[in-house]
Amino acid sequence: MQITKLAVIGAGTMGASIVMALISNGLKVVLKDTDNIVLENGLKNIDKFLDKKIAKGLSPIKAQAMKNLVTAVTDYKEFADVDIVIEAVSESINIKQKVFQELDEWCNLDTLLLTNTSSLSITQIASFTRRSDKVCGLHFFNPAHIMKLVEIIPGLDTSSETIQSVTQLANLINKVSVKVEECPSFLVNRLLTRYMNEALWCLSDRIYTVEEIDKAAVEIAMPIGPLALRDMNGCDIGLSVASYNFKEYGQRFAYPDLLVKMVDNNLLGKKTDKGFYLYTKDSPKPLGVNENVYTLINQKPQEKLPSSNIPLSIRLMLPMINEAFLVIQEKICKLESIDLALKTGLGMKLGPLELANNIGLTTCLNYLEELANFYGERFRPAYYLRKLVYANKTKVI
Repeated sequence: MQITKLAVIGAGTMGASIVMALISNGLKVVLKDTDNIVLENGLKNIDKFLDKKIAKGLSPIKAQAMKNLVTAVTDYKEFADVDIVIEAVSESINIKQKVFQELDEWCNLDTLLLTNTSSLSITQIASFTRRSDKVCGLHFFNPAHIMKLVEIIPGLDTSSETIQSVTQLANLINKVSVKVEECPSFLVNRLLTRYMNEALWCLSDRIYTVEEIDKAAVEIAMPIGPLALRDMNGCDIGLSVASYNFKEYGQRFAYPDLLVKMVDNNLLGKKTDKGFYLYTKDSPKPLGVNENVYTLINQKPQEKLPSSNIPLSIRLMLPMINEAFLVIQEKICKLESIDLALKTGLGMKLGPLELANNIGLTTCLNYLEELANFYGERFRPAYYLRKLVYANKTKVI
C-alpha cells in the first residue's frame, strides 16, 4: 500500500504525540478535532515537541518543514484522499461509535480505519462501519513519538492485507510492532494490570509500605515503581482500567477498595498533587509519601494473613508472570513477542518470561501454589506453567 497522507482524530495529548511520530518520518497528516481549543492546544503541543528536537540539534528549517506537514481541521472535508485514519479520541465506546460511523461516510472505500484504543474491542468498533475488513487496532504507548512499541490488533474480520499495511506503517515510522490477537487490554496493559493490582494488595493488606513496594519493583525489573507509576498515570485512569479488566476477566483481576477510596478522596496522583506520594507543580519528583494513604488503609480491619518467605520483588511479578503463561495458552501472540513487548513498551530490564527463567519455573509454580492456597484465584497457576514443570523444562524459551 502506498502511504502518503494520514489523518488523526483527536488533538489531545496522545493525538498530538501520534502526529509528531508521523511527521517526524515525513508523512502528511490531517489533525481533526471538533473542539477548536483542543485543536489549538494540540498544535501547541506539537510545537513543544519540535522545540525539544531543535534543542537537540534539529535545524529550525527542518522543524518548520515538519510542522508544515500538518493540516488542522474541524470537519471531514480533507478526508477524501486520506490513506489511513488513526482514531485517538476518549476511551468511550459511544464516542468511538460516532467517530467511526462518520469516518465510514466521509472516507474513501479503500481508506484504513485504525483505533488507538488501549483495551476496547476492535471487532465491536469495526461493527460500526461497513468495512470491518479495513478496521484494525494500532495501540501506541505514551508518549507515542518517543516510545518504540506499537501493538497491532486485528478484529475478527480484519483482512491480512490490512494487517500488512498497518505493519508497513509501523515500519515506516520506525516502531517495533507486535501483533496481538484481540482480548481485553491486549498484551502489555493486560500483564501490567496484574502487576499493578498486586502492588495495591501488598499495600492495602499492610504487608509492605509504599516505599518498600516501589523500591522492590525497581530492583528486580522496572524503571519506576508501580505506585509511582499509578500516580503518574492518574488513579482515576487506573480505576477505570482495573474495573474494566475485572469485569472482563473475573476474580484474578480483583483489586482492593483502596483504589476506589483514593479516587473518592481526590488522591489521583500528580494531577492533584496528591496520590501515593505528594507533589508540587514546580517539582516533577515526589516530595515524600502521602501519609493520608495509610489513614485510608487503616480504616479496614486488619486481617490475619499467612506468613511467607517469598521475596517482595518476586511476589509483585508473579501475577504478571502467570498472566504471561495464560497469554501463551490462549495463543494471544508469538511467544518471543511477550518479553519484547513488555521491555519495549514498559522499559522493563527483564521481561516476564526472562524473570520466570531466572527465578526458576518450579520455584514460580511452588510460589504460586503457596499463595493460591490462601488468596485463591488471584494466584491460580496457569496450566501451561504446570506442563513445563511436569516436563522438567528449566526455560520457557
